[in-house]
Amino acid sequence: MMEWLTNNFAEFANIYMQIIIEIVLAGTALFYAYWLKPFVINKKAAYAAALIYWSVFMFISHLNTPKYIDRVLTVGVVVLSVMVLWFIDYKRNPIQKILLCTVFRIICWLPLEMLSEVGFYERDFVAKFDFYKNNISVIIIEFIIWIFLEYFSGLLLLYISIRLLHKVYKHKEEEMTWQELIMLLMPSVSILLVKPIMSSYFHLWMDGIKNGSIKENIPGNLFRILFCIFSYLSILVVIAFYQKIKSRQEDEFARRTLEKQIEDMQSDIERVEDSYEKMKSMRHDMVNHMTIIKGLAETGKTDELTKYISDWQNRFEELQPVIKTGNAVTDVVMSEFAMRCEKENVPFECKFIYPEKLNINPFDMCVILTNALQNAIEASKKADVSYISICSAVRDKVFIVSVKNKTEKTVLLNEEGMPVSTKHEKGHGYGLRNIQSIAEKYNGTIDINIKTGDGNLFILNVMLVG
Repeated sequence: MMEWLTNNFAEFANIYMQIIIEIVLAGTALFYAYWLKPFVINKKAAYAAALIYWSVFMFISHLNTPKYIDRVLTVGVVVLSVMVLWFIDYKRNPIQKILLCTVFRIICWLPLEMLSEVGFYERDFVAKFDFYKNNISVIIIEFIIWIFLEYFSGLLLLYISIRLLHKVYKHKEEEMTWQELIMLLMPSVSILLVKPIMSSYFHLWMDGIKNGSIKENIPGNLFRILFCIFSYLSILVVIAFYQKIKSRQEDEFARRTLEKQIEDMQSDIERVEDSYEKMKSMRHDMVNHMTIIKGLAETGKTDELTKYISDWQNRFEELQPVIKTGNAVTDVVMSEFAMRCEKENVPFECKFIYPEKLNINPFDMCVILTNALQNAIEASKKADVSYISICSAVRDKVFIVSVKNKTEKTVLLNEEGMPVSTKHEKGHGYGLRNIQSIAEKYNGTIDINIKTGDGNLFILNVMLVG
């Protein structure tokens, strides 16, 4: 075997390298899908992009194309991947997809560039030993082992790089703006500009060796290794800082949303107190009302009596909430939403009863009701057939609220079962997060179901333990 390898080393090296490259390309394509999957709703988009990546680079590896063609095809892979991802993944977040595809190309190149530089040091190190220089079998074995270690170490570093980026990129579903893309791509652009400079340096040196103007091999360069390391760290750090900024923005928007809800609830309390005061006033004047009614009845003024009783009854009904839930504050909230639905011509069915026996704060309940019904009204207004219903049930200490509404189209859910917002404006999408926070406060949870068929039905179930 070793004799055949010695006599046919060039042929073997070519076949061996081709096999290694094909395995590495297949592994890289799988890592491409692994990199993209957390950012897409339709996982087929990630696999389609990976298939494109594998196909193009397999084409490049089997054809001896000019360098400029390879560069065009490399850019083409990024462009085509972005288009496929955007189209298959429900045409959402295209700007983020540009970032993802560009960053992946760079984190693929950096490990191999760094390991190729390490290879120069390895070459110079083993060349110091006489048994290596004087034994062709050792040279062949060293070649086989080092090529294997170099390329598969590159795959390992790529995997580690992806895991780190996944960890720091927390808000994977957030819509990205062009300004954010430019900020995040600046480190990548500088790396892409340096890449052809390194490639030119390498080819110039190799041409010098071929024409005899250069006698020595390319020396190892520690700064090239450091460049690769710090280039990756720059991408990692910029994304990490970007995500921290997004987290602060989320916290600020959530705080503002909660403050607005507290203000609304204070208004609700004021209306409840005002109603109670008016009812107390009516009870206080009850004797006077009865005296007037008695006088009108005794004098036979039936028309005036009927009008007086009707006016008094109307005043009393105005103080009563449209919907009664068993709690004064939730009565006001539900009544207001019932009137909003009537104004928007949205059919509204309410079977909600406040759980008096459970230890659930009415204000927390109002946060749940306000956010759930607000989202339901917004969705129902866009649906062909609008409809909202809310009901509740108590089982021992478990309280369940269920809100159903029709939607314009099927709602996309992420891996955590939460809807993916299609709105780009800042501050949107915090309603469900506030509901979830309240549910967790009571050791509960929320569950979302989407039913298709005769229209699209969005079902929100909130469970609280009182």
